[in-house]
Amino acid sequence: MMNRYNSLYSVILVVLFASQMMGQKLAVFTVSSGPYARLNSVVSASLGGMVLNSEEYDLQLRELIDGQQVPVPSQLEGGIETKIWWIMSGSTLPNQKRIYELWKMPNGSDQSTLSILDDGKNLNVQVGEKPVLSYRYEKADLPPGVGAEFSRGGYIHPLWSPSGEELTRIQPPDHHHHYGIWNPWTHTEYEGQEVDFWNLGKKQGRVDLATKPVYEVGPVYADIKSELDHNVLSDSSREESETALNEKMEIRVWNADKAENGWVVDVVSTLSCATESPLTIKEYRYQGFGYRAKAGWNDDNTTLLTDEGFNKENGNATRAKWCDVRGPSNAGKSGILFMTNPANYNFPEQLRIWPTGTNKGVDNVFVNFNPAQDRDWELEPGKSYTLKYRMFVYDGDISPEKANLIWNDYAHPVEVKIDRPNSLKGKKILVYTKNGKGYVHDNLAASVAAIKKLGKENGFLVDATDSASIFTSPGLSDYDAIVFSSTNNETFDTERQKIAFQNYIRNGGGFVGIHSATGSERSWPWYWKLIGGKFMRHPAFQQFEIEIIDRDHPSTNFLPDIWVREDECYFTNQMNPANHVLLAARLPKIVDEKKNDYPGETWGELVPIAWCHEFDGGRQWYTALGHAIEHYQDPTLMRHILGGIEWVCTKD
Repeated sequence: MMNRYNSLYSVILVVLFASQMMGQKLAVFTVSSGPYARLNSVVSASLGGMVLNSEEYDLQLRELIDGQQVPVPSQLEGGIETKIWWIMSGSTLPNQKRIYELWKMPNGSDQSTLSILDDGKNLNVQVGEKPVLSYRYEKADLPPGVGAEFSRGGYIHPLWSPSGEELTRIQPPDHHHHYGIWNPWTHTEYEGQEVDFWNLGKKQGRVDLATKPVYEVGPVYADIKSELDHNVLSDSSREESETALNEKMEIRVWNADKAENGWVVDVVSTLSCATESPLTIKEYRYQGFGYRAKAGWNDDNTTLLTDEGFNKENGNATRAKWCDVRGPSNAGKSGILFMTNPANYNFPEQLRIWPTGTNKGVDNVFVNFNPAQDRDWELEPGKSYTLKYRMFVYDGDISPEKANLIWNDYAHPVEVKIDRPNSLKGKKILVYTKNGKGYVHDNLAASVAAIKKLGKENGFLVDATDSASIFTSPGLSDYDAIVFSSTNNETFDTERQKIAFQNYIRNGGGFVGIHSATGSERSWPWYWKLIGGKFMRHPAFQQFEIEIIDRDHPSTNFLPDIWVREDECYFTNQMNPANHVLLAARLPKIVDEKKNDYPGETWGELVPIAWCHEFDGGRQWYTALGHAIEHYQDPTLMRHILGGIEWVCTKD
């Protein structure tokens, strides 16, 4: 998700790659609090593409406290990069460190206290047996006599305090369009027309769910994702209703307090134009992320306080990082600390607060963070705009000092630092680029520079040469792996050099072949077996689709299900039957007049283009990709190659 959940702390990740066995320690995390005190902090760390969500085991996080391992609930989030989330529970002083270990454990070792119940109209989130909030996705029922135009979905109500007090209200008689916690826009302009999505009674616009929400629940958070359409209604100037704005709403409830003395709820709204026309949110006093408090909260029993010290009487139209709202409840007092994020437009936003005396002083608690209170905000087609808010829901009182602590914890994350010692740290790699007579790729210098960059980033040394004279036993003895990068045709000058290379492999040396390396030494069967095959030909340079055959390999575990690349798809014969195929190109979509001749039906619809195996004492990895100079500036390809180098250097 995000760097969008902004309580990410300085996590120094040490991944200890080990054998895949139950009860195995996988990683060590050192979490630094940085310059801020922390309280029940949301923590996230990238796992760098490691495949961890096996069906055969669970992951268990343990904190090291006074020499003891204390289990800590954790949760994986997939995506382009896998993240692990957990709560750094309790108080942590500034500039302190806490240590966690990640272990593989038998299934069922992790138990969630969060749950989501779908009752057909609402998604109801609970922590243990206590309700936290309901997200209404069906249109709401209406009080008698209220027009159908006032019904809508896509809002939070009820929001409960930990003691079970409802803190929100919908459809009050004074404003039938108020819906608990919701996020419409009041004064907008679309294609020259004024549109109000907030005041439903105007019948200019409305917000409706585009699809039913999806949700995920685990031991650390419960997550709800919904898509909403901001629809411009038909009128004398518009024959049909039209969606002008799309909104992706994400609500994440964190299991942040073991004592259940407070809920942490993140609300993230991402806006994008639905057509080629811009939409302008016009300057206006109220619109955006809003809260209508429960009935009975009035001037005389409710406290509002902002980080700048303003209150219900004088806080309207002031800027605020947080606004604390609390009133009477069955626990004595309950409240919500509303927080905005530094990444938001026009931060810190101005507040719309119903001042003292509004609504005759009765049932008059309303708060709204408004990024467009003092200026227009034009949303352009093709761009997305994200607004982030957090709520801390509590019983009792919180001091301004505690409110500042909680806001700093949300808004000022320390940069996540990752240290991943691996099989490459301290290794030494030789990149070899010699070509015999015939075609020579123009990518050689680019590939050398890119692999040297990998070495600098990952702690290994890189030498490069195009001279075969290095192939002696003493010359190769210092290297952990040799990379043949787009070598081609006769790669060695003498038989002694070949023997030295063979001895290097037989003594456990690693070997990586890139692109035309399969076209090297075409008359040497031992080399064919080493690299896994012999280049035959390739179709024209073109875009094609690649399937990931082995998703657990370090050279592939970060790739999408289908990797679309523009490259040369090599056809290889004399394939070593021991090859373990990692990637395969989809043959039917490759344009090639000769493909019926070869490969024909040799491989079916999938042609191997990357593989690995162990041969004659050493480890080998090969990829056919990497024809063009610019390919070596592609981080995805270079991560693919890095995984291959890493694998051949791993001896277990």
